[in-house]
Amino acid sequence: MKLLKLFLAGGASLLAMTAHARADFIITPIAFALFAGPLGGVFSFAALYYGTAFAAAAALYGAQYALGRRGQQKIDPGEAKSTYQEAESSEIRAVGRVRLGGLKAFGNTKRDKIYRLIWHSRGQAAGIENYHVGGREVTVDPGGAVSSPPWAASWGSWMRIETKAGDGSETAWPELMSQFPSLWTPAHRCRGVFQSLVRFQTPDLDSEGGNKKFQKLYQGGAPDIEITARVGVVYDPRDPAQDPDDEATWKWTDNGILCAVHIMRAYPDLTAADFDWAFIAEEADRADAVVATKGGTEPRARCWGVWLSESKRGEVMQQVLDSIGSEVIMSETGLIRLRLIDDAPQSEMTLPSLHQYELALKSGPEAVERPNVCRIRYYSPERGYDMAEINLTGMAWARVEDEIARYGEKVFDIDLPFCPSASQAQRIGRRLFMQARADSGSMKTTQLGMAAWDRYYALVEDEDAEEQMLCRLASPREDRQSGSVDIPFIVWPQALIDEPWNPATMEADPPDPAPDMQFESDLDTPDVLATSVVQYPGGAYETRVKFSGVSGGATAEANYRTYTDGLPDLWLPMIEYSEHGHYGYVAANTVGKEADFRARWFNGEDEASYFSDVVNVPDMQIDNSAPPEPYLDVQVTDNGVGDYTFNAVAYSTAMNMVRFVFTGLASNYDGDARPGQTFTANETISNGPVEQTVTITATAYSSNGTPSPVATFTYVIPQDPNVPD
Repeated sequence: MKLLKLFLAGGASLLAMTAHARADFIITPIAFALFAGPLGGVFSFAALYYGTAFAAAAALYGAQYALGRRGQQKIDPGEAKSTYQEAESSEIRAVGRVRLGGLKAFGNTKRDKIYRLIWHSRGQAAGIENYHVGGREVTVDPGGAVSSPPWAASWGSWMRIETKAGDGSETAWPELMSQFPSLWTPAHRCRGVFQSLVRFQTPDLDSEGGNKKFQKLYQGGAPDIEITARVGVVYDPRDPAQDPDDEATWKWTDNGILCAVHIMRAYPDLTAADFDWAFIAEEADRADAVVATKGGTEPRARCWGVWLSESKRGEVMQQVLDSIGSEVIMSETGLIRLRLIDDAPQSEMTLPSLHQYELALKSGPEAVERPNVCRIRYYSPERGYDMAEINLTGMAWARVEDEIARYGEKVFDIDLPFCPSASQAQRIGRRLFMQARADSGSMKTTQLGMAAWDRYYALVEDEDAEEQMLCRLASPREDRQSGSVDIPFIVWPQALIDEPWNPATMEADPPDPAPDMQFESDLDTPDVLATSVVQYPGGAYETRVKFSGVSGGATAEANYRTYTDGLPDLWLPMIEYSEHGHYGYVAANTVGKEADFRARWFNGEDEASYFSDVVNVPDMQIDNSAPPEPYLDVQVTDNGVGDYTFNAVAYSTAMNMVRFVFTGLASNYDGDARPGQTFTANETISNGPVEQTVTITATAYSSNGTPSPVATFTYVIPQDPNVPD
């Protein structure tokens, strides 16, 4: 038999430390634990168990176990979105794509500036996707300035957010050391912590409008921030460039199997040598395999979630396994494996009736106790990264109507705090619900039963019923005195095998996206109308977006983001202008990249519209086709004294235009141009001894010099009748 380190021991909390408090600044005692270096694990496991880890207890009492497991400590990821200050605090840990607030580790004020250092989570962030300030999504420039109203200012911004990934290379914040030299030193490195330094600028209350601006920005005090980020770099055995013992070589993924192994490896009792990496690689491929959903397709098993380091490890790990639909098993050499659970698992052996002394079956829980209504909650990005319930109305598999009519509703609640998909949650939830209703039993066999050691699914022959039952086995228990073996099991629900998952009929829609409840806007939501990337004759690139206007909109905000390795980067600001349409541009080369675009409007105060729907362009490419003919309007005024005044206006709204040529009058133009940019020319021309023809033209050019059709205006000035030929 093999020994397996079982992860069911309770977790110890972080080291709690004390410090003297000062009225003029915040520095939480827990902060000192991370100043000089990474915080080591403070965990210990007291127990070693024979047999398979999680499977044994799961199968021992069948459906009763499934019901009892629902009573474990629940994880509430919504709590991780708040920003809090405590003398003692557990580490926040995260994996996948999450939204985090964090611990206010330090705070102080220096003249007109307010500083806050926020620790979001322990471990490395692989990419930031967006920021929220006071509940509103904002755009943060690469230098840290918040460029969204009401924080944007003509001189810069009233707020700046700088973020460190937490990769272990962190040094002390220079600004904190310079502003608070007696409180913040080079030893305050906060290594290995995903963190943000926030600086608020306060308006001069004695200046005109200063008090009003202060009220707008800080009416409720310095607002909290949240970050949506991809957290946790993970070892992937399928990538030969990665070393299981060198975190610097790891990459971010939300692959459910790899994330679960990553969380398990955080326990100090385990090392890379404890895992069967070849088997895990195969299961990671199965987790990445695309499956059908009601709305399209998605990977089979993904993992996003947050937890506290002081949470009981066994309970956290079981919730991870539930959320991705997997189980822990062992290899023949005692290595740990994680395996996805199929609705129709393959039998690994047959237990014939010939070798059975006894076979006891229990037909599921008593009807008055048996669950007949399934409710599922999951970690929902649609609901702002909170736990959200799926409306299963109309899903026949989620309700047993005849039992409900006789015994009333017996609700079976399934919480999947590491599952980011309503589709994935329902596929897993149906299985758990049916298992909770399943038959269970045990058999007493001859010594042949020991062949079931490290076997998990078997066909059990029932001689009386003349059938074979597919069963999920617990570990055999040997009675050496009698020479018998006792094997508990649950009968695998036949409906899972007979009725394969059909998303068209079995899957309910995810919850509706949560609106931004920080404001109710009377402004309409704009639309993104067009996007482009161009290259000017001088070689510079520019990425552009065109969006619609809205009634009452005074200030526009346009954003874009690109993707790296298929994952979105941070939203970045564009420069907005309104000329014959509403546009945003940025000096960026997005050729060949995937990019998203969006826009919103502000009414000149603090009210904003909702963001437009995001427009995704899978492959940005320069459009070198001929732009359409430009707009050209010329007004000619006969001054009555032989003078003719020409007033010409020309422009092009072509998104692929980079050069504009405007000729025919004294103020000709030939140079770089953007869509909607207006060009004007004015000239007064006197008649002469001969008839004159004035020709005015406008031409737009794409990036490779392809011209548009030429817009042409021609006017003939008659000869001066008082001047002889």
